[in-house]
Amino acid sequence: MSPSTAHQFTANILIVDDQDAKRMALAAALEPLGHNVVLASSGREALRLLLQDEYAVILLDVRMPDMDGFETASFIRSRQQTELTPIIFVTAHDRAEADMLGGYSLGAVDFIFSPVRAEVLRAKASVFVELHLKTLTVQSHERRLRELEAREAQEIQERLRHEREQERRQAQQEMRKLSSALEQTADPVFITSRDGTIEYVNPAFETVTGYSRAEALGQRPNLLNSGTHASTLFQDMWETLLRGEAYRSEVVNRRKNRTLYYEEKTVTPIKDERGVITHFVSTGKDVTERKRIEAELLALNTLLEERVQQRTAELEEVNAELEAFAYSISHDLRTPLRHIASFADLLQRDTEQLLPVKAAKHLGIIQDSARRMDWLINDLLEFARTGRQDLNFHPVPLENLVQEVIRHLQAEDGGSSVQWNVHSLPVLYGDLPALRQVLTNLLSNAMKYSRDRVQPRIEIWGTTGVDEQIIHVRDNGVGFDMAYSHKLFGVFQRLHSPAAFEGSGIGLANVKRIVLRHGGRVWAESHENQGATFSFALPQRHALIQVVDTS
Repeated sequence: MSPSTAHQFTANILIVDDQDAKRMALAAALEPLGHNVVLASSGREALRLLLQDEYAVILLDVRMPDMDGFETASFIRSRQQTELTPIIFVTAHDRAEADMLGGYSLGAVDFIFSPVRAEVLRAKASVFVELHLKTLTVQSHERRLRELEAREAQEIQERLRHEREQERRQAQQEMRKLSSALEQTADPVFITSRDGTIEYVNPAFETVTGYSRAEALGQRPNLLNSGTHASTLFQDMWETLLRGEAYRSEVVNRRKNRTLYYEEKTVTPIKDERGVITHFVSTGKDVTERKRIEAELLALNTLLEERVQQRTAELEEVNAELEAFAYSISHDLRTPLRHIASFADLLQRDTEQLLPVKAAKHLGIIQDSARRMDWLINDLLEFARTGRQDLNFHPVPLENLVQEVIRHLQAEDGGSSVQWNVHSLPVLYGDLPALRQVLTNLLSNAMKYSRDRVQPRIEIWGTTGVDEQIIHVRDNGVGFDMAYSHKLFGVFQRLHSPAAFEGSGIGLANVKRIVLRHGGRVWAESHENQGATFSFALPQRHALIQVVDTS
C-alpha cells in the first residue's frame, strides 16, 4: 500500500497531560505531521474523548493528579474498542526505570522522556499514525469490497429472483397451455392417483362417456367397464404401468346410457422428481365410427369376394362357350368352306378355256373369297388363343429375338430387299412366344406397307422410360392418317383397302392384347406417305401382373 493511498485519511492524535505548557509543546511538535491533534488535561477527559472518536496513538503523561497515566491506561485497555490503541507514555528520566516497568505491563508501545525532542516525538508518532492510516485504508477497502460483494450478491439475488419469476411465469403459461389443451382436445382424458381414483376429467370425457365431472371425480376407471374383456387385460395393464411403462390397447367401454363404444387407449404413469409413480394419465380416442366402417368394409369385401367367385364362374362358363364356338368355327365352318374352295378349284380346272370371260371372273371371285374367309377364320382363332394361353415370364434378349424374326420374314419373302437397321436392344421380361408374335406382326406390317418404296427401310431401336423399356419399329412406307389411329388396334379394323394391302386386320389387335397382358402399352405415330412408327412399352420389373384383355 502506497503512502499516498494511506494519506487520503486524517488521523486523530490524543495528548493527555495536566500541564498546559507540556500539552502545547507536544501539540506544536506534532503539528508538522498534518493530522488532527486533540488535547486532554486529565485521564477522565481522555476517557470521555475516547468514547467519542478513534485515535491513531495516545501520548499519555504518567504523572497526573487524581488519575495518573497508569490508571488511565488501565481503563483504556479495559475497553474492547481501545484495547489495541497504541499508548506512548511521557515520563521524566529520573523515573524511567520504574515507569517503564509499569507501562509495559499495561500495554505501552513506547516511552518518551522529558524534555521531549520534537523530531523524536514526530518520528515515533508518525510510525503509529502511518500504521493507523494503513489500517483505516485496509478497513476501507474491506468495507468497499464487502459493499461490492453485497451489491453483487444483491444483483445476483435480484437476477435469480427475476429468472425465477420468469420461470414461474413461463411455467404458469405452459400450465395454462396444457390445461387449455386438455380442456379443448376432442379426445377424452382423465387423470387418476396412484391407487386409481379419478382426480381430473376433461370436457371430451364428459361428452364421450356421458358422465359429468362431478359424477366421475372420486370414482375409479372401472366406472366405464363394459364387462366384455377378460380380467387378464386389466392385470396386464397394471403390471405394465407399475413397471413405469406406458400401456396401449383397444378397449370396449360402456357409456352412462349403457351403450358401448370402442376406444384406442393410452395410459401413462406420471413420476415425481425421485422417480416415484404418483399419478396415471389416460388418453383415448373414440374409434366406434371407424370400427363400424371396418365392419361394413369387411362385409362388403365378403360380398365382393362372393360376387368375384360368381363372376369367375360366369367367365369360365363364357370361356367354355367361346372355346366351343372356336371349335365350331374350326371344324363346322371350315368344312363347308373347304368344300367351296375345292369344288371351285375343280370347276376351274374342268372348265378351263370353256367358260365365258365373265363367268371365269365370277369363279375367280369365289375362289379368292374362300381363301380370304379361310385367312379370317385362322386369324380369328389365333386371336382367341392369344387371350387364353398362359404366359411364362422370363428374361428375353430382344436383340437375338429380332434377328430371328427378320431371318424368318426374309425366308418367307424370298430374299426381300428391305434395308434393316437394328440398334442395341434391351432384355425384356416376358413370355418368349408371345413377344415373338408381337415382333413378327409389327415387322411384317412394316415390310408390307413399305414394299412399294424404291428402297424399303425398317429401323428397330429401344429407349428407357420411367420404370419401363420402350421398343420402336419405324418404316418408310405409306403411313396412315392419325385421325383414324384409334382404329389401328381393333379387331378387323383396317385403314387401307384389301386390294392394296392383304390382311385380316387382326394382327395389331393381337399385338395390343399381348402387350396389355404383359402390363404394358402400345401406340403408333404416322403421317400419310411418310412412314409410320409403332411402339410398345413393358414394365422394368421382375414380377408382372397378367392383365387379361376383356375387350
